[in-house]
Amino acid sequence: MAKRKTVGNADKTPCVKTTTVNHDQLNDTTKVPSSKIASGLWYLAAIPSFWSFGFTTMWGSDLWWHIATGRLILALKAIPSTDPWSFTRAGEPWLQHEWLADVVFQLWVSVFGMNSLVYWKWLILILAFLMLFHIARRMTNDPLASYVAVLIAVATAAPFLDIRPHLYSALGYVLLLCLVLLREKPPLYLPVFFLFWVNLHGGFFFGLMALTVLLLPSVIKPRSVDRRRTIIIWAACVLACLFNPNGYRAFTYPLKYAFDSDSPFAQAIGEWLSPLVSGGIPAPLYPYAIGVFLVASVVLLVKRFNRTNEHAWPLLALGVLTLAMSLTSRRFIVLFAISQALVVAPALAFVIPARLRTASRWAAPVLVALLGLFWLFPYPLSPYAFHYLTVEDSFPVDTCNFIEANGLSGNVFSYYSWGGYLHLRTDGRMKTYIDGRADTVYDNETVLRYAAVQGFKPGWQAVIESSNAQYILWPRNEQGRPLAELVTSGRWQVLYDDAVSVLLVRNDQQPPGPLKASPDSAYRRVTEGVKNFEQRRFDEAERRFREARAMNPFIKTACDSLALAQAQQGKKQEAIQTLEECQRIFPDGARRQTIKTLQQQP
Repeated sequence: MAKRKTVGNADKTPCVKTTTVNHDQLNDTTKVPSSKIASGLWYLAAIPSFWSFGFTTMWGSDLWWHIATGRLILALKAIPSTDPWSFTRAGEPWLQHEWLADVVFQLWVSVFGMNSLVYWKWLILILAFLMLFHIARRMTNDPLASYVAVLIAVATAAPFLDIRPHLYSALGYVLLLCLVLLREKPPLYLPVFFLFWVNLHGGFFFGLMALTVLLLPSVIKPRSVDRRRTIIIWAACVLACLFNPNGYRAFTYPLKYAFDSDSPFAQAIGEWLSPLVSGGIPAPLYPYAIGVFLVASVVLLVKRFNRTNEHAWPLLALGVLTLAMSLTSRRFIVLFAISQALVVAPALAFVIPARLRTASRWAAPVLVALLGLFWLFPYPLSPYAFHYLTVEDSFPVDTCNFIEANGLSGNVFSYYSWGGYLHLRTDGRMKTYIDGRADTVYDNETVLRYAAVQGFKPGWQAVIESSNAQYILWPRNEQGRPLAELVTSGRWQVLYDDAVSVLLVRNDQQPPGPLKASPDSAYRRVTEGVKNFEQRRFDEAERRFREARAMNPFIKTACDSLALAQAQQGKKQEAIQTLEECQRIFPDGARRQTIKTLQQQP
């Protein structure tokens, strides 16, 4: 049977292989007709589907200190190598392995505004998975199989697609696959690619591992004429990664927890936990993705795909490698999701009937576009989505407004996830005990002492009392109830509290007064509404929440609390109407269930 002619020469992208695509070797069925228009339609059709998985809400803490770091770097015109923000590690080394990403964040914010960071996330997400679709389609010449495989990938990875530098590693991995898989030879500029990656995110180390796996066949192949060139490019990539502020330590840092699973950081940070243990970010589709990957691997081995495609073994190896990594730590699930797509796509191409591919040449992309638009439609495509994606109203916004209004400064024993937010809001005036920079700054002893306080283990009061902290910033919910012991002891008192946090101060270190109230804002109205609600003054709480929504309709707490205050007054229909309005602003599964519960009540 004749080989299909290459479409590479017509596709002027840097990731296009210039050799022929032998679709007949992939599948012994009737070849699928193709055209530039149909191909372009598939790319456009896939965008809404991939975009629709970019609305994960994640209560993370890293974004804030990344922006603050970028601001600090631009202000100093230098990369700080020691910690300027904590009182526990002041002047100690700070491993700056994402400095370039932080600068990009700050430049983006200064030009487009904070809320526009949602567009940064969506842009990275769409580029990464659209490029992955491009690779799969070029490998299989089957857009339907490629779309389904990448859809599984993005759905599996979605819970971890946060507004953080790690998205650069997802994009970098896909771009690396594109540059190596779809070209006859790795490009000479590949070291420059790694030079950027190593300064954007620590995932560059996995990139070097993946590069080794991808290039190994060219090195061990008998009578390979490109062996020397391949080895030189690989070595140049490794050397390029040494050009970072931390030198060789950028290589040893990613290995740290591969050999130290007992580290308190590995056990305390939810994202670092294995998916085999409880806690951390849930990944509901991950077990199914593993099953699909294993079945697809068997299909390819049975069909002897490894004998007809030179990249079969590297792709299977990368799938197994990233699967093992993701079983160790759920933060690697994104890499596994990407890897499994390039195993699943050719397997699906084997099993999808040729007649279906031929018949769906035009219908399939249209249906895919409609499906993606249906998924995307309920979500906001405007910058206010930022408030929801970052769960911003769960941070001490109003308390920080109070701190700024009074120019407070000093040492604060703050909640771990709020440390970075304090850095951003106070420009380092409030020195933290610990924050989300984790092991790039802090040692094991510091995190263990903090963990004793967060878990209110025996001796937690002594940790705070001996910490030289002037303030405590902590959640004001049930999680923070034990702090009342400090107030009753007479050594601490409440300085301010908002809807989510309480700020305590030592009695003998109170700031000079009189203190100003926090500036009037939607978040202050939410604070007043919450306090009225707690005092069962539901009518006054409703009024405050309405005022907050009038000032800023995108605060989730104001929206949901307004409905709760209405329900407490017996205004069931008004509460349902409020929740439905909130649902139109940003869909939420828990809120949807609350609506159903209210509708079922007599």
